[in-house]
Amino acid sequence: MDRQEHGAPQGGAPAPNPEFLRRMKFYEDTVALRPTDGVFTAPFPIYLPINLYGMTTSQEVMMDYMKILPSLIRYQEEFQPDLYWGPQAIFPGAPLEGLDCQFIRWPGKHLPKDSSFQVVDREEGYMSPDEYLEYAEDPTGFIIRKVLPRHYAALKPLEMVDLGNAVWQGGLYSMIPFGLPHVQGALHAMMEAGEKMLGVNQANMAIGQKMMELGWPGAIDYAATAPFDLFNDTLRGFLNTTMDMIEYPDELLAALETSTRQQVKTIRAQFAMNPFLKTVCFFIHNGMDMFMSLEQYKTFYWPGLKACIEAVIELGGIAHVYLEDKYDDKLDLFANELPAGKCIFTLINCDLEKAKEKFAGRICIGGGVDGTLLQYGTREQVVENVKHAIDILAPGGGYFLNCDVSLDVAKPENLHALFDTDRNYRKF
Repeated sequence: MDRQEHGAPQGGAPAPNPEFLRRMKFYEDTVALRPTDGVFTAPFPIYLPINLYGMTTSQEVMMDYMKILPSLIRYQEEFQPDLYWGPQAIFPGAPLEGLDCQFIRWPGKHLPKDSSFQVVDREEGYMSPDEYLEYAEDPTGFIIRKVLPRHYAALKPLEMVDLGNAVWQGGLYSMIPFGLPHVQGALHAMMEAGEKMLGVNQANMAIGQKMMELGWPGAIDYAATAPFDLFNDTLRGFLNTTMDMIEYPDELLAALETSTRQQVKTIRAQFAMNPFLKTVCFFIHNGMDMFMSLEQYKTFYWPGLKACIEAVIELGGIAHVYLEDKYDDKLDLFANELPAGKCIFTLINCDLEKAKEKFAGRICIGGGVDGTLLQYGTREQVVENVKHAIDILAPGGGYFLNCDVSLDVAKPENLHALFDTDRNYRKF
C-alpha cells in the first residue's frame, strides 16, 4: 500500500525545506538497503538536549513538551544529526498527576527535578495470573474495570462500571453507577486527562512542524509495544510475566492472542488518522537471550511482534525495532521471516559481525556505538569505536549509526567526535 510522501505539502502549504527532503531520502534509502554516499546517523537522545544546555529541566518538559523545543533546536543545529527524536519517550506529567498515577515515579513529585521518570515493576503486579482469561475474553471491559483503577487512584470508582450487558432493557440499569458522585468524579478526571493529552498531542505536532521547517524528519512518528510487553511492562511485571511462560502458558497465550489483535488494530487506526505517519518504533523490553530461549521467544513473543511489524510494513511504514539487550540467538528469525528493506533493528550487546552476516541485504542495522563512551570515555575512544562500527556494519549499505543506549548525558567533545567521524571517515 503506497502512502503519501512523508511531509509533502497539502493544498497551498509551503514546500518542505530541501534539507528535509534530502535527509528523508537518505533515511529511506538506508532502510531500503539502497546505496548511499555516507553513513546515516541519529543517536537516540531522551534527556540529552535538556542536560546539555540547562535551558529547562526534565520536570518542566514532562509538564509541557514545548519546553524542550529551544534545547532540541540547539542540539540539532550544533550536531546536525540526520533525524530528530522528539519528547514522545518522556511520559507527560500533567495527566499523571491529575489521575494520581500509581505505576510511574516522576521528577518533581517523587524524584529530583532533573532526573528521569521510572516505571515501577511491582512484585505483586497489577493483575493476577487467573485474570489472563478475563482480559482475553473482554479486553476493553477488563481495562476499564481492573487496569485503570489499579494504575490511577482517581479512577478507582470505575471498578463499579460494567457495560458488558448494557443491551438488556435498553442498557438503562447499567447506567446507575454513572449517577454516583464518586463515579462521576472519575469520569471528570478522565475528561481533564483527555484535555491535557490533547495539549500533549498538539505540542508533538507543533514540534514536528518546526523541525520539518528547519529541515529534519522525525525518527519516531508513533511508539508501539510488542503484545508480550503489554503484560511485561505494566500489567503483570517483568519477573511475573517471565515466570508465567512456565506456570501459566495457556492463559498467557490466550491473552497474547487478544493483545496482538488490539495492537494491530491500534496501529491501523494510527495510520488511518495520520497520512504522514512513517516510522513506528517498538521499544522491546523482554525477549533477550538471557531471559528467553529461542523456543520460548518463538512461542510467546515473536508471533505478536511479527504481526505488528507486518501491519506497519503493509501500511507503507518503517518498523524500527529497538532491542534492549543481546539477541544473537534470534537474528536468523528476524532475517528470515521479515521482508527485505522494510525495517531497522537497533542492536545492543549483540555480535556485530554475526549480525552483519545475517542481516546483509535483508534488514537495516542500527547501533554499533558504545553510548557510555560518550560520557565516560575519551575522544580518541569514541573515534575508534565509530570507525570500528562503520568498518563492520556500513559496507554494502543498510547501516543506521546509533548508540547502544538512549542518551541522557554526554560530553560535547565526544558527541562532536561521533558525528565528525561518521561524516568524514569513509564514503560509499
